[in-house]
Amino acid sequence: MVNPYFCYSISFLIAFLVYLLGWSDLYPRLSTPLLIFLISTLVLFTFVGYWVTKRLRITFRSLPFSDLSSPILITLFLYALWIVEFLYQGGIPLFMILLKLPYDYRLFGVPSLHVFIVTFSSFYTVFLFHLFLSTRKKEILFLYLVNLFAAVLIYSRAMFFFNLSASFFLLLLMTRKIPRALVFIGPLSLILLFYCFGVLGTLRVSRESKTEYDNGIFLETGKATASFKNSFVPKEYFWTYIYMSSPLANLQHNINTFPPPAPTITNVGQMINNEILMDFISKRVNSLLGLQRLDENTIPGPFNVSTVYSRSFNYLGWTGILIMATVVLILPWAYFKILPVQSPFFLTGFTILCTMYLFLAYDNTIRFTGLSFQLVYPVVLHYCVAKFTVFKKFFVNNKVTS
Repeated sequence: MVNPYFCYSISFLIAFLVYLLGWSDLYPRLSTPLLIFLISTLVLFTFVGYWVTKRLRITFRSLPFSDLSSPILITLFLYALWIVEFLYQGGIPLFMILLKLPYDYRLFGVPSLHVFIVTFSSFYTVFLFHLFLSTRKKEILFLYLVNLFAAVLIYSRAMFFFNLSASFFLLLLMTRKIPRALVFIGPLSLILLFYCFGVLGTLRVSRESKTEYDNGIFLETGKATASFKNSFVPKEYFWTYIYMSSPLANLQHNINTFPPPAPTITNVGQMINNEILMDFISKRVNSLLGLQRLDENTIPGPFNVSTVYSRSFNYLGWTGILIMATVVLILPWAYFKILPVQSPFFLTGFTILCTMYLFLAYDNTIRFTGLSFQLVYPVVLHYCVAKFTVFKKFFVNNKVTS
């Protein structure tokens, strides 16, 4: 049941259902065209997801393993590159933040090198988890955790959660079904996690406002409705509500307030560059042409993230949204054509793709290089392993077994 199309449907369905709670006065009412579009894509992607499941029959395949030296050498190589980045930055981001030293995450890293190390390190972290599930060796688990910890050192919550998400999908593929215990424990754990998320958020804004623990600050920022304020629901859950549903609110607000442009060849080109191509490419193209990515209109407050569709509307109106939906629909199919299911790297790429689609309701992860470029490595390594002995030594010792 794990595949990117289901991940898309689940993420948008959750955002939609949470939106319907109506806990914020900031949110516009969802328009009929947007409701038709969302429901249509949910039905279509769910149907395609079932078709993919039956057609490809994707199951967990164990990776062979005979030599611990290769994962150790690759991990050492990656941390050598991290050290180069820390030296270039003048410190380790995690400690700089803890010590309240000046730090701007947007400027961190050696240009070009940073793109490679972040994306390859994330890919290799997921690959190591696949190797651990295949071998159950504690040494591999340790190396997995060491590579996962790199996201903590650079204080990248996105990188950390993306890696955990892909790892979770691998675990689900291995177990083939959700354990019964998880069916009961999972929802309770999520309820506790969401509550703690709200507590931490309230602590942060209270500290910034130099007051005692005060839920009212964020309730005012998010314009909580009177009915929610008077309800029995703990106010800490308003944080989860806002973070899950505000991207959909921003999409509707942008559609309501941004004047739809006339479709032109120039606008089509700019949409392809800024919404479909990876951002490390689009930024360079924009720099050469003296252009910049269009901003979207968002609801008042610090809620500035939207879905994969919002800025596509700004370039081509509803035509842009439909084009982007088509790209989202075709991308997994094209990836499956390029990377064979039998490849030892398929499941790593597959679960990264699932993670990308899980967050499309939150942002345009297709253009986010830190995630989308990871999909390149499984393809490149698959064909390199077939031709070059050195890659076989470092990644695949034998043929993959079922």
